[in-house]
Amino acid sequence: MTWWHILAQLPVLTSHRKPISDDRRRLAVSAYIWTRATEGEPDFAPCPPHIAPDPALRAVWTRERHNVFHWLRTTDYQPYYGALKPLLEDHTEHLTKAIDRR
Repeated sequence: MTWWHILAQLPVLTSHRKPISDDRRRLAVSAYIWTRATEGEPDFAPCPPHIAPDPALRAVWTRERHNVFHWLRTTDYQPYYGALKPLLEDHTEHLTKAIDRR
């Protein structure tokens, strides 16, 4: 499943919040998937290699990661993230099964 496939399954965003389609959010969501797959802590999710050397980009990634984790924890108030969370959970399960078979 690709990021664009996941986005195509989400409802139209009706609030004032920005859609989650930009690349920064995709990278933040990858941290959520890493955390779920490894049962790790969000603060220890690895920063994408092309962002890590740049302090400004790393700060944006950290902020976006924090925001995504917050909205995924409060899905009762955010239907968009409520629809996103099970898709991410399914994707994580698919990835962990594929990894375990290797």
